This record gives sequence, C-alpha cells and structure tokens, in this order.
Amino acid sequence: MQDDTLMGTVSSVDVATKENLDKLSQIGEKLLKKPVSRVNLETGQFEPMENGGTNEEALKK
Repeated sequence: MQDDTLMGTVSSVDVATKENLDKLSQIGEKLLKKPVSRVNLETGQFEPMENGGTNEEALKK
C-alpha cells in the first residue's frame, strides 16, 4: 500500500513525535478502508482495481 498524498511532517521518516505517530496511525486506518489500487503506467495515477476489495481485505488473504 502506498499513499502519495502525504505532506509535511507525516511524510518525513525523521519525525517520531507522539503527535506525528498518532497522525500516521490515523492515516493508516483510513488507508485500510480504501480500495486496492494499482498505478496506471500511462498516467502515473493510482486507480482502484475492479473487484479488488479493500486494502484490509487484501491483507487478510
């Protein structure tokens, strides 16, 4: 799973404050609920996979 929308301190691997880790945890929970997606090689954009389910469901397989 990837999230190409991270900005600011949540996108930095060097910020390990409780506040930042809490934000990352919230982002991760939301990411689990999103549909499984792949990168369209022509556009570079993430696109949901047909019948792919959610990221959470895919991880349980």
